[in-house]
Amino acid sequence: MTRGLLLALCLLPLWGHADIYRYTDENGVVHFSDRKEPDRQQERVDVRGSASRFQRFQIDIVTEGVTLTDDERADISANVNNVYAFFDDVLYFDIHRTVPVNIRILPDKATYDRFVANHTRGPVPPSRGIFLGDGNQIAAYVREDREGTIRTISHETAHAIVATLTPYVPAWLNEGLAEQMEMLHRQDGRLVIDAHPENTRVVDYMRAHRMLPEVADFLAMQSRDWANHYADKGYSLQAQTGEFVYFLLSTPTGRSFLVRLIHQYQRGDRTLAAGLVDDNYIGGMRVLQDNWALWLQGARTDSVTF
Repeated sequence: MTRGLLLALCLLPLWGHADIYRYTDENGVVHFSDRKEPDRQQERVDVRGSASRFQRFQIDIVTEGVTLTDDERADISANVNNVYAFFDDVLYFDIHRTVPVNIRILPDKATYDRFVANHTRGPVPPSRGIFLGDGNQIAAYVREDREGTIRTISHETAHAIVATLTPYVPAWLNEGLAEQMEMLHRQDGRLVIDAHPENTRVVDYMRAHRMLPEVADFLAMQSRDWANHYADKGYSLQAQTGEFVYFLLSTPTGRSFLVRLIHQYQRGDRTLAAGLVDDNYIGGMRVLQDNWALWLQGARTDSVTF
């Protein structure tokens, strides 16, 4: 097997659902690309991902001053497993070991705020749940919208997976992926992410009032700057992050870019995302910004199926 072919085959899982093309150069080396090049004789390759080796597992749920129904416990377990399956099957993480998740559910916001204050340092932005690296613990409180509480647990599960498997992911991407997990479910055996109504509403308001940062500026933010901005502005930046990652997941080009990006960070790359767009998104930053603008103007989808 040639070196070029070996490298190409190693990269195949990262292309996700984008079209893949193959050609052989004058030296007999086989090349793969996600771009159709008019000056080359290429053939389309049918790439099928291997079946997931993901296995269900038992999670630890502790309640304080609140009682969960059997259905609620089953929903939490199913949702957490769906999050693992998303990272394994859609983002190609090949999770061969269980990331331990201990879930603590508290009775109200006041109890939750005291818990967070006792387990963290410095100011904490408004939150409905938190992931604590020590002990891989997730804490959330029961809201009037109890289904919302379960969605928050799914959100924090994504943080637990990212922290364990790829700690160099920038804050915006970490948060954006977690936002998607709130809307993740199974339908007819397939994973589906629905549009996040709260994020859509906030982003539309920000766009209407010219408060939305440019994509290039957004992707150039250091994680600490993103975190500081989030602490000051609250949910507005989180909503934009969630909507942007949902936008990427909604098309083969965006999904391919997202998978490449997160795997570069998994391998230890610490380059700011803005510096990786031109090499990893077809058309580069200009096309990414144009596609994002079209999305905001009405090209949204109600759900994304994987």
